[in-house]
Amino acid sequence: MEMECIRTQATLSALHDGEHVTGENAEAARAHCDECEQCRAFEADLGALSGLPMPAAPPELVDRIMVAVASIASERAQEAEELVPPASEAAASDLEGVAPRLEWFTGNVRWGTFGAIGVAAVALVLFLIIGTGRPPARNVTDQAAGTTSEGASSFVAPQATSGDAKAVPAPTPAPARAPDYLTFRGRVYTPGSLLSDSGAATQSVGTVSTAFGGSGAPTQIPAYRSPLTDGSIVVKGPDGSRLYEPVTRMSSSVRYQLVAGNAVERFGLWPVLPSRFPAPTSPDGSPTFTAAGTDALGVQIYTAEGIPQTQGFAVAPGTPATDPAGSNPNWTWWEPLLTP
Repeated sequence: MEMECIRTQATLSALHDGEHVTGENAEAARAHCDECEQCRAFEADLGALSGLPMPAAPPELVDRIMVAVASIASERAQEAEELVPPASEAAASDLEGVAPRLEWFTGNVRWGTFGAIGVAAVALVLFLIIGTGRPPARNVTDQAAGTTSEGASSFVAPQATSGDAKAVPAPTPAPARAPDYLTFRGRVYTPGSLLSDSGAATQSVGTVSTAFGGSGAPTQIPAYRSPLTDGSIVVKGPDGSRLYEPVTRMSSSVRYQLVAGNAVERFGLWPVLPSRFPAPTSPDGSPTFTAAGTDALGVQIYTAEGIPQTQGFAVAPGTPATDPAGSNPNWTWWEPLLTP
């Protein structure tokens, strides 16, 4: 291609994109096109491009991306919370007037309404928030009482003495309120993104019993097959059709899902062991469970007599907030993931 053609086509491209082009350069490009068939064809192709519709990502792609963004954001927030210990009242008073207070604001985000640009914006905002500010404190009950839901008890954190200048802030007890879980066929799920297209899930796979986050009686809500293949389901709640993702962990390259022995019929209740397993009476899991190595996160897992590890295993209570068990104060049981 001759140098004149290169300059002409660069000018035509700039004009097509709305960039500033001097009148002299524009006239030179048009004059060249009058004599060059190749550049006239190039200009015609640019005109044809202008008439094409803007591409749009399919709804299932947007939903998949938002599920990933929401999962990463949740993991980053929990990691930040683990790494930044809560300051004591004395330390907080010493910092008054030195550093500005960070106020946190929350709101309901309808994930399904975002497009591809919204995904990037959400990821950037979450990164900036998590990377530069301290996440809000978790809701816990009276630490002195040390109580949790389902009747389980958490430890009472030791308090530093006033004369110990090097005392480390006491760890926060396990949260009294579980994440927003619901159960389907005895397996545990957690809210994902809203579907941008409510018609994307129409095949019923059963019902779930839940009151969501309300105080009323639980009701039977239809569950639908997810447009994704990650084991999730779709439940139509008060805010629309939402993906509910399986609560899983990895071991030996296999995904295992949390199994509940109780009816988790409203948000905030902790899953417990299936009733076929007596609650262990010792921190090492005995006499019910036996230590059997670690999972992909390095968390100790336990097997039950007569059940191969490939068919299920237990995890001890009190795992970190970053763990899929999410600080559950109870022993938990995990079985290979099934797709509804």
